[in-house]
Amino acid sequence: MFIERVKLHEISDQVTSLLAPLGYTCLDADWEAQSRTLRLFVDHKDGVDLDQCAKISGQLIEAPELDALLPFEFNLEISSPGIERPIRTIAHFRDALAEGCQIDVKLTEKCQNRRKGVGSIKEIGSDDMISMKTVEGPWTFPWNLVLKATKVVDWDKVHERPM
Repeated sequence: MFIERVKLHEISDQVTSLLAPLGYTCLDADWEAQSRTLRLFVDHKDGVDLDQCAKISGQLIEAPELDALLPFEFNLEISSPGIERPIRTIAHFRDALAEGCQIDVKLTEKCQNRRKGVGSIKEIGSDDMISMKTVEGPWTFPWNLVLKATKVVDWDKVHERPM
């Protein structure tokens, strides 16, 4: 069974509204069809540990709102977003611009003869057009064509930091 990206965004938004009173946000959702697993990437300002994932899972497994969005049997998996976290909303893209981080973007269709690229965001227009600097050159695309995006970590810099 395939679940469209738009439906996964709807699920992420619904889960965020369910978890907001506890201070959590659902950054993104993934569907693994073969195992019928819904994987939710949940974050909190203080981070998310295994015990919190279990607590969130217990709350969501009985949520009628989630059952209404997925009216069939599925496995629920709660995960921390990790260091290479998903970027889904326009607000996430604005945060990535402010941080100056590298991102990996895949679009639903080609824009400027490209469907994917890695680079840094240079500008986000008032019309939600995202301009990036990539190795292949400048690339501009509308935010609503984003299929999936994640932060890219420069692991050399991570290893350079003292512990």
